[in-house]
Amino acid sequence: MNYLDNVLIGTQVRMAKCKENIKDFFTSEMGVSNVVATIILLLIVVLLIAVFWDKLSAWISDIMNQIFDPDNTPSAGDLQ
Repeated sequence: MNYLDNVLIGTQVRMAKCKENIKDFFTSEMGVSNVVATIILLLIVVLLIAVFWDKLSAWISDIMNQIFDPDNTPSAGDLQ
């Protein structure tokens, strides 16, 4: 009878631990939401760049022309 009692107690302990593990598995959020949120943010940024690409490229080229254009250098009177 002692052997059967040990088997029964061991089985009950294993079942209780299994129940806790299953409960913890369904209640835990192991960072999957962070990965999904990061991918969605990157997708939004890429889509915004694609939509406004013409305006962005024109704006960047205007800035580069202002920086590197030798005819557009400010005179001494413009600096004051």
